[in-house]
Amino acid sequence: MTVAAFHIVRPTNLLGFAAPFLALAIVAFLAGFGGYLILGPANVLGMSHGAPTASGSAATPADVYLAPADHASNPPKAV
Repeated sequence: MTVAAFHIVRPTNLLGFAAPFLALAIVAFLAGFGGYLILGPANVLGMSHGAPTASGSAATPADVYLAPADHASNPPKAV
């Protein structure tokens, strides 16, 4: 037998291996949470902040803008 077959196994340093991944996770979390705090939730980014209604109540169905339908792709209705 050769001496090279018997070698001492050193335990791996788990913290040294995981430290770059942990740092990346912390930076990603801080960037995401900071963006959430600065910009707000994703569903409010596209909202327009118009003038409030005179009554101050919630919008009625008549106040809601409905986009016109694409009549080119819809067949005509039977009368």
